[in-house]
Amino acid sequence: MEDRQAESVGLAEVNALRREGLVSVGQYLDAVYFCRKPDYWARWALWALLALGAGHLLAGVIYFFAYNWDDLTPLAKFALLQGGIVFSVVLALIVKPDRPAGQVLLIAATVLVGALLAVIGQVYQTGADAYGLFVAWALLVVPWALASRSAAHWLIWLVIAYVAANLFAYQVLIPDERLTSAQLNYALSLAFALVLFARESALSAGMQWLGAVWTRAIPAIAVLLVIFFSTISNVMGWDEDFFATLIFLILLGGMFAIYSRVLPDFSVVAICVGFTSLFLMAVGSRVLKETLGFHIDSIGSTIISLLLLVLWCSALTTVAVKFLASIRGNFAKGDADD
Repeated sequence: MEDRQAESVGLAEVNALRREGLVSVGQYLDAVYFCRKPDYWARWALWALLALGAGHLLAGVIYFFAYNWDDLTPLAKFALLQGGIVFSVVLALIVKPDRPAGQVLLIAATVLVGALLAVIGQVYQTGADAYGLFVAWALLVVPWALASRSAAHWLIWLVIAYVAANLFAYQVLIPDERLTSAQLNYALSLAFALVLFARESALSAGMQWLGAVWTRAIPAIAVLLVIFFSTISNVMGWDEDFFATLIFLILLGGMFAIYSRVLPDFSVVAICVGFTSLFLMAVGSRVLKETLGFHIDSIGSTIISLLLLVLWCSALTTVAVKFLASIRGNFAKGDADD
């Protein structure tokens, strides 16, 4: 009877006991261990070992080229990289691209394509802009990302695409005055918002491989972070781009509303609260700057301003932590599922 009762206890109940302070940290960790099914740990170990192995292998390839660059002929450089790409793709097709081993192999092939394009640029010295390499890299590996059905693979692809967009903007659009850096931040922030929307749509359509918490949290951070620095520049008076602040607040409020009520997710709510705190810290700094000031020639007012700023930041941090602690219970079920 006791065994059946133990089996009926899940992570939600264990988390509830921990929040109420009824179990110690050690007891909590032991309970979580027993609540996890054996296949969970098997999957975790498989992914951990695959990630470590692939990471070490790719790092070895990169360092091999860096150390032996002058001693390798162009033919040897191309042959090694192209051979690695072909080997990875063929082996991935054999083991199936959407299986863990196949996904890691396709990710390895994606990284090797970037290395191959870099070698082409070094050997032939084409003089092409750097953005062209990343654009080609992003386009060439799209089929592999689609085939792998791997969230990690798509994250790597997004990083490549983000770098390509930035390089294209700073090497072409901004010098030609067709775009400003602020407008680039707007566009990238909205692009990440579309990525987040696409993730939610795909997950609701049954693509459970996008269900990990980080697949939502990372785009959510990117949405706010990309435009955050432009917002701070406006708040501190370094520029007059109020539009950045407006977009930031709209995105911040929208994400908080959606992920606190429509699609409850404590991690995204915590991200929104964190950015809100940072924004209010900047507002407090600006208020102190305009009132008491931070002037070297006025040591007294500067010290008072710094003390008030420290108190303001401490108060905001305390309020944020207490607020998150007060609403944590509403997300217990979602945390247990993760």
